[in-house]
Parts: sequence; structure tokens; C-alpha cells
Amino acid sequence: MTTAVLRSARAGAILTTLGLSLGLMTGIAEAGPPRDRQCTSPIFLGGSEQWRDLNQRYDVRERIIGPPAPATDDIPDPPGGPGCRTALPGEKWVRAVPPWITASATEQAAFLANFKSARYVIDAGTAHERSITAGPEILQSGTIPGDVLPPETRGLPYVVPVSPVFRPLRPGTHTSTLFVTMNERVCTGRGPAPGLSADCLEAGESAYPIIDNGPFTVLTGPPPPPYDAVP
Repeated sequence: MTTAVLRSARAGAILTTLGLSLGLMTGIAEAGPPRDRQCTSPIFLGGSEQWRDLNQRYDVRERIIGPPAPATDDIPDPPGGPGCRTALPGEKWVRAVPPWITASATEQAAFLANFKSARYVIDAGTAHERSITAGPEILQSGTIPGDVLPPETRGLPYVVPVSPVFRPLRPGTHTSTLFVTMNERVCTGRGPAPGLSADCLEAGESAYPIIDNGPFTVLTGPPPPPYDAVP
């Protein structure tokens, strides 16, 4: 059984245990047919394409929503300027956030050990508000490459929640807010990571401290390729 299948199976088991709705979620982001989507990280410069491109870094074939810049390469002139905040109609999507970068493996391990869940609130305060909760299976971790900018992040450990795959949204403007629940207070040990406004997360639920968490747009127009169709 592949790692991707195991991740999906674990996610389904946890959600079934919690009694959560799958109305907006289709599973864990996983590898699939050759992708024509690319979301370039606005936080790190340099390094390999496999690092700069969040679709490759996190092994996601669906549309990534989150980073404000520099560009979503397959949608010309996206509304509101360049950035990974535009989706085509009918597309499944994944929410990406800046990684939690720590001073050492000790703080990274503390985050991993104390992370309980992530709650994604879509279109908060509207008639279409939805909340989707996922567990530790969505976490990805690693080490920042040694050839990226800013240089002070090189070689540091990181951990990041990469959302499950969400079902398509109707055309128009949408919001997505991430809340994380920790068993105990955790800190980076080095100050806030690029793109984040805080270096500690308190015990219990709190908003993941993204500096720029602006809205995103789903366009009108033709549907995406068939492999992105809703089952």
C-alpha cells in the first residue's frame, strides 16, 4: 500500500471517528496525473523548482490557495493581482499556509507532539460558512534547503499543516481561515517565521497567525480537466 493511500485511509478513519461531515472535503492531497498547476512560494527565493513550487513541495496536484504572491502561472491576469488566490470553476483545492520554522529539532518535535487538530473555516460569517476539521495526518515536516533566501532560514527545521482536498466552491469571492488546537503551548525558539505574526501558539484553539490572509476568487468559465471533476 502506498504512502498516499495510507494517508487517505488514516484521514478517513479519524474523520469517521469524530463524526465529521465530508461535505466540502474529498481527502488528503495526493499525487495524481501530471499537473498543470503551480503555486510559487512568496516566502522563499532561490532553491530548486521542487522547493519554490508548493505543488511539488507538498505533492499536491489540486489548486493551491493561500499565498498572496508572486503568481498562479496558469491563470493570466487573476483578479486582484498576481498570487495563488484564484481558482477555476469546478476545481478542487488545497489550503496552504506559511510553514512553522523552528530553531532546532527540539521545537519541531514539540509542535508535532502537541498538535491536536486543524479547523478550516470557509466563508466565515456568511450563509455558506463551513467548518472542516482534520488531524495530525495533514502535517508535513522537513528542513529548509541550504540555498534559499532569506539566508537565516537555511537548514532550519519546519512543520506545516497542508489541508485536505476541499470540494469546489461556487464562483465569486471566498475566505478561508485556519485554526489550530495544541495540547500545550509551543514556540519556534527563534521568533516568528516569514509570513507569520507570532512565534508561539497557546494551548487550546487559536488562529494560525498568518500575516496576509486575504480572500480568494473562483472564476466563472469552462470547467477544469476531467480528472478534477467531483466524484
